[in-house]
Amino acid sequence: MGMKKIKIFDAEPGMILAKPVVVLHSKGRELMQPGFVLEKPHIKRLGIWGIESIFIETYDGDDDNNQIFNESVRMLARQTYEDAISSLAKISKNLISDKECDISQVARTISHILEVISLEQGVLSILSKLREADEYIYKHNVDVCVTALILGRAMNLNNDQLHDLGTACLLHDLGLAAYKNEKWDNSQITKEPENIRKHPLRSAEMASQIKGIGKDAITIINQHHEYVDGSGYPEGKKSDEIILLSRICAVSEAYNTLVSPYENENKVDPHEAMVKVVDPKFNRFDPEVLRAMISNMAIYPAGTFVQLNNAMRAVVISSTKDNPLRPRLLVLYESETKPIKPFPADLSQPGYQEWYIDKVVPSDNIMKSIEHIVRL
Repeated sequence: MGMKKIKIFDAEPGMILAKPVVVLHSKGRELMQPGFVLEKPHIKRLGIWGIESIFIETYDGDDDNNQIFNESVRMLARQTYEDAISSLAKISKNLISDKECDISQVARTISHILEVISLEQGVLSILSKLREADEYIYKHNVDVCVTALILGRAMNLNNDQLHDLGTACLLHDLGLAAYKNEKWDNSQITKEPENIRKHPLRSAEMASQIKGIGKDAITIINQHHEYVDGSGYPEGKKSDEIILLSRICAVSEAYNTLVSPYENENKVDPHEAMVKVVDPKFNRFDPEVLRAMISNMAIYPAGTFVQLNNAMRAVVISSTKDNPLRPRLLVLYESETKPIKPFPADLSQPGYQEWYIDKVVPSDNIMKSIEHIVRL
């Protein structure tokens, strides 16, 4: 077990304090003890109160390669994500107002996202924390693009295929942006009335106005809500009638709609979203794409609180690609209300064969326990 000093603006939910933080302010004195698990409100408060840096636990010594979060990659991911949203908003506004668009602007965005993914395969769990844009549709398109490119790389798509896939995912819901521009009631987007179910065609029509866009990208946009069991729309295509790149986009779209829906009360945790998407009773998605998803995306993303079969509670440090159901953990509790000195546990190692994750614990529940213990 090691520790590292970081700036407060580099702090992330799920990080563990290695040294106490004492703050004096107008309302009195606040103490955060070693072992305290940071959440967004705590990080915000520390910044407001003038705390410039903190010490956090690292699960495997002081080696920078074993930090819970790679700070440089995370900063690059943040900038890439924000630039992608800005670029997409500009493209959308130009298309809606019949201004000229060129594929080079989209291609640059895809290339930048692929660069970040190549640096950190687990970048999805980083990008999932960076959703700060106000415009849902643009943000959603970028999220789907990132997820699809991770799956595409895992399935050994060539560079041209990755660019077609990324381009299509980045533009796949622009038809909804056009509907919103025409003052549609936003609630209609999630209820999917008949006209909204035609939005893939509208998106493809808008995308076709971009100079240099490929035919496959247009096909993917047309088919991104088509499912292999024929239950999708707008044409109800089945199986091989849907090209592989469209099937990848469909899985990415479904996952991100669950994790970050238009109406926040419908939001589910990434773990729950994965369970829903890969559930065999639906038969909506290509099994090959689902296998890539299970192997290459974190079922339990870093920062997820979990309870083990032995009643211990822990926070996920990182996932193992070959065995995503058995991630690396930092154990915090012997039982629901009995904290212990944190220690690492890699469930993929032989010494932990009898341990497995029993359930995901909502972060607000575990934080209530931690805050109660700190007050005592």
